Amino acid sequence: MGLVKKKVVEVRKEKSNKSIRIIREGSVEKRVLYWSDEYCVGCGICEDICPVGAIEIGPLGAIAKGVVEAPKLDIDSSKCVLCGICAAACPFNAMDLEINNVSIKELPHFPKVKREICVDEEACVLCKQCELVCPQEAIHVEREIPERKTLVLGEISINKDLCVFCGICADYCPADAISLIANDEVPLSLNPYKDIVVDTDACVYCKVCEKACPHGAIEVVCYKCPLVKRIKTLEIHEDIKGKVVVDKDACVTCSWCEKICPVEAIKVEKPFEGELIIREELCSGCGACIAVCPCNALAFPKPKEAGEKVPRLAVNQDICILCGACVKACPAGALEVKRTKGNITESKIPAWKKAFDKLLN
Repeated sequence: MGLVKKKVVEVRKEKSNKSIRIIREGSVEKRVLYWSDEYCVGCGICEDICPVGAIEIGPLGAIAKGVVEAPKLDIDSSKCVLCGICAAACPFNAMDLEINNVSIKELPHFPKVKREICVDEEACVLCKQCELVCPQEAIHVEREIPERKTLVLGEISINKDLCVFCGICADYCPADAISLIANDEVPLSLNPYKDIVVDTDACVYCKVCEKACPHGAIEVVCYKCPLVKRIKTLEIHEDIKGKVVVDKDACVTCSWCEKICPVEAIKVEKPFEGELIIREELCSGCGACIAVCPCNALAFPKPKEAGEKVPRLAVNQDICILCGACVKACPAGALEVKRTKGNITESKIPAWKKAFDKLLN
């Protein structure tokens, strides 16, 4: 009998500046490992956890500062065994492994680094502060407010017989609601202005124009003050409607939104607990860490007074997610991540548990 040759399963790699795909397809199983630059923060967790050393992080600081145009990482397809441990460990959905078109993140026996953000829509007051502070623009507040006239009520009239079109009222108007209309028949009519108008949609009936007019030509009546007991603020606020939309793929769960929320309507689960250690004596102040940080957690402090001594580099531990991107980017080795706890699901595979334990100190 002749020897039966085993079919060699080939691995191919598809790469661009924005993505990498490693594909291994056999008669029974197809595996595809994906990496996307869009959500990758360059944390290097995949590089640290890879059991075969197939992943290499690029020059993150230079990439983040725009000095170098290159992908944040590369995967050596000749080393990669498509185990998927990098995809499971990635906290930012930048990597995934599909087995026969099913993501391992949907399979319960694969461990995962968890992170979560939840918004209590009933408690939210739609202030938009979360949207303003989000470093990844991952949160958006859609707000519908009632017409302005529900808050501002009044009347304004200008006596054209008394008005001399001096424009003093327009100069004083804090809402820019008063305009002089130029006369297009000058010089035949001699008058530079033909009318004065008030934009009642912009007017707040504050009476500034009435007090400023030197000719007594303006009269303003504000209904808000006499009717203040009849206009219930609560009823107006109940007419303000909207919702908070969170892009959970883009969100890095830094908790900026949670910390800033005035009504505690946002809850964030971070992937790790611990601290970022800064060795000031090694820091050169190059700014690579600040450029790469996905959370805006690092900054060069500025002295409040001349001669005041401040740290060379400071971190807001409350919003740092301990991803390690700054550590990978620092050329001087001035930063160290100490992860004391991970928000990681249990693994029944001893080798995988051991690999995930490497992420903790």
